[in-house]
Amino acid sequence: MMADLTRYNQPDVTRWNPLSEMVTLREAMSNLFEDSFIPSRAMNARGTPMNLYETDKGFTLQIPMPGVKPQDVDITVQQDSINLKWETKVASPENATIHWSGFQSGQYQQSFTLPASINPEGVEAHHADGVLTLDLPKAAQAQTRTVKVKPA
Repeated sequence: MMADLTRYNQPDVTRWNPLSEMVTLREAMSNLFEDSFIPSRAMNARGTPMNLYETDKGFTLQIPMPGVKPQDVDITVQQDSINLKWETKVASPENATIHWSGFQSGQYQQSFTLPASINPEGVEAHHADGVLTLDLPKAAQAQTRTVKVKPA
């Protein structure tokens, strides 16, 4: 007597159900937010993070610029705005095979509007450890002043 093995040799077949591929509204909204990228207000259009600090005397603006030479940065300041232009130059070693390259050569520009007027004559710029730091003193009329009350 021979055993009936035909039922054991059947391939696994899964019945296709078109409704199983539908996504619920909750899943669609979750995917939408996970796949989206909304840049922080502390980033410019290139995605470069930056810091802006304010004191009674002025502002300090810090922008990371690794590999950028100080002579390749142009800074224009006005009463309440700053315009930066810089250039990055990336060179690969001679006879090298590039497997991936995340650095890009190019010219960039970024403008900032400050919350108060500054004194353009007193602006100083420093570039150290790949970070550009601008010291922006407030204009005299924009500085905070403490007034003492005199007895009569």
